[in-house]
Amino acid sequence: MFTALRFSLFGLLSFTLAQVAVAADCAPVQSRGAEVFANECGVCHSVSKGMAGMMGPNLAGVVGRKSGSLEGFNYSQAMRSKNIDWQAENIEQLITQPQAFVPGTYMPYMGLASADDRQAVVCYLKEQH
Repeated sequence: MFTALRFSLFGLLSFTLAQVAVAADCAPVQSRGAEVFANECGVCHSVSKGMAGMMGPNLAGVVGRKSGSLEGFNYSQAMRSKNIDWQAENIEQLITQPQAFVPGTYMPYMGLASADDRQAVVCYLKEQH
């Protein structure tokens, strides 16, 4: 029992430290992420809660959301079928080459070439609840 408790506490501590490390990694690039998002993504997407009617889905709270699941948005069958929870890794894959990551997506964007800019956008999206 004591061993199980120790492993549980170790796991919780490790997870917490990992979350703190991710937050610390994002802090310096948050403002850059907002700028890149506005220039590269903001034409089609919003992060303002409840804002609809844009070409792309609202991305407020996208981290942790199931792909193709935002109520009221007309997703491609490809995006609905992708069946993933949006996390940093797969968001970065999507914005690198949308058509390669989700063949058949309606997303017309060609991709964001800069790895630093992609990381900044992902960090920015993590903060948009």
